[in-house]
Amino acid sequence: MTLTAVDGARIDEDEEFQLPVNPEVSQETVDRIISKMLLVIDELSGHPLRDYQVPLARRILESLILGDTAKITACWARQSGKSETLANTLAAVLIMFPRLAPLFPNLLGRFREGVWLGAFAPVDDMADNIYGRIVARLTSERALELMADPEIDEKVVGKGKELRLVKCGSLVRKQTCHPRAQIEGRTYHVVLIDEAQVADEKVVNKSISPMLASTRGSMILTGTPTYTKGIFYKIIQQNKRRATNRGARLNHYEATWKDVAKAHPDYGVYIRGEMLTMGEDSDEFRLSYRLQWLLDRGMFTTSERMDELGDRSMQTVPAWHRTPVIVGIDPARKQDSTIVTVVWVNWDYPDEFGQYEHRVLSWLDLSGLGWEEQYYRIVDWLASYNVLAIGIDAGGIGDVVASRLRVLMPGIDIIDLPSDRGAQSKRWKHLMELMRTHNLSWPAHSKVRRTKVFQRFRTQMEDAELDFQGPNVIVHAPEEAGAHDDYVDSLANAVYMTADLSMPEVQEESNFFYSRAA
Repeated sequence: MTLTAVDGARIDEDEEFQLPVNPEVSQETVDRIISKMLLVIDELSGHPLRDYQVPLARRILESLILGDTAKITACWARQSGKSETLANTLAAVLIMFPRLAPLFPNLLGRFREGVWLGAFAPVDDMADNIYGRIVARLTSERALELMADPEIDEKVVGKGKELRLVKCGSLVRKQTCHPRAQIEGRTYHVVLIDEAQVADEKVVNKSISPMLASTRGSMILTGTPTYTKGIFYKIIQQNKRRATNRGARLNHYEATWKDVAKAHPDYGVYIRGEMLTMGEDSDEFRLSYRLQWLLDRGMFTTSERMDELGDRSMQTVPAWHRTPVIVGIDPARKQDSTIVTVVWVNWDYPDEFGQYEHRVLSWLDLSGLGWEEQYYRIVDWLASYNVLAIGIDAGGIGDVVASRLRVLMPGIDIIDLPSDRGAQSKRWKHLMELMRTHNLSWPAHSKVRRTKVFQRFRTQMEDAELDFQGPNVIVHAPEEAGAHDDYVDSLANAVYMTADLSMPEVQEESNFFYSRAA
C-alpha cells in the first residue's frame, strides 16, 4: 500500500524509498550528480577521499538528493578522518546544491534558498570540533578560490555560532543537544550530531528530529562505542536490521583501525604502537579502535562472541542423513517470522562435563505465508534431514503447530516446550552455557554472511537483551520497531533437546571372577 508520494517517488510499507519512473529522478541522474559532487569534494579538500570514506560521502549526498529522511550512522575508529569526511562533504553541499537546484528542480528544488545545516554535539566544546572543521573548509584558500569562480560568485560571512553563504543562502549553525539547552524552533535540511554515543535520547527525538520535518531532511550521527546503550546504539541497530530488507539502502558505516590502516599505512603504524601500550584487549583500545560495544551486562551476546563462534570455513548444509539432528521451531506471532533451525550434534564425543558439540546446519525463514502453507514447507524442508526431535514453544499457537506436525511427521519426536518463565529460563541458560564453553557454532563462510537469512540471525542475536528476574534469566528482543527474536528463540528451542542428556556415571565394582580367594 502506498503511504505517501514525494517528487513523484513512492514510499511503500514493505519496501525502501523507491525512485519513480521519471528521467530527471532516475538512479542514473542521481548517480551522475553524486559523481560530480565527489569531484567537487576532492577539489575543495585538496586530496581525494580514501576508499573507506567514499561510501559514507556518497550515501549522504544520495540521501539529501532523494530527500529520503534517512538517519545515517557512522561508527569509525578515533582519528580515522571521520570529521574531515563530513566537513568536506557538507561544505561542498552548502556551496553547490543551491546552484544545482534550478537544473534539477524535482530533486534539488528544496535547496533554492540554500542548504541549512545544524551541527550538534552533547556539549559546546564537542560541537566546536565539527563546526570548526566545516568553517575551516569553507574559509580555506581552496574554497575561496572555488567560490570566486564567476559561475559561483559566493562570499562567506561568520557571526557568533553561525556562518552564512551570503548569495545562495546556505548556513551552518553550531548548537548543543544538552538536556538543559533550549534549542527548539530551528529548521534544517541536514542535522549532524557528533559524539552521538553520549547524546541525550529525549533531546534528539523531541527537539532535534522535528527540525527536519518540513524539509524532508536527513540526520547524520557519528561517534564511537561505549559501555551503555543510547540513541546512537539504537539507531545503529535499526539501520542494521533495515539493511536486511529487500531493496534496502545501507545507512550504517563502520571503519575499524584495520580498515583505516589499509588505506593509511602511517595510521596503522601508530595504532599498533598504541596496541602495545594499552593492550589489545583493554577497554580503551576495544572502544576507540576495535569499535566493540562493551555491553556484557544487559546483552545476550556481543559481536565479538558472534565472530568467535561463527565458523568461517563452513557453509550451510542443505541435507544431512548420516546422524540424527535436532530442530527448533519458533512459530510466528503477528508480524514475526516462523524460524526453523536445524542443529547437528556430535553424539559420539561429549566433553568431560557431558556436553555435546552443536553446529547449526541451516535456517528456514518463513514470513508472509499462511500457516497451511507453512506446515507443508516445514515438512518438505525437513525431509532433507535425519530428524531426531523437534522442540516447539507451547505458548501462543505453538501447541497447535506441534499437534499438526505430529500428524504430518508421525515418525519424529515433537516436544512441547513449556512457556512459563522458569522453563524459558532453563532453555536460555542451556544455550548460554553452550556458547560460553564453545560447544555451539554456526556457518559463517563469506557466501553465508552475504545472505539475508544470516544477517537477520546475527542482528537478532546481537539485539537480544538479557533480563534477570529473580532466579530466572529471560532473553527478549528490545522494545523497538522492527526488532525480533525469532532466530534466537528457535535456536534455544533446538539445543534444549540435548539439555537432559549427559554421560552416564561409571561405577566401579569388584569382579568376582578375578577376586582373590579368601
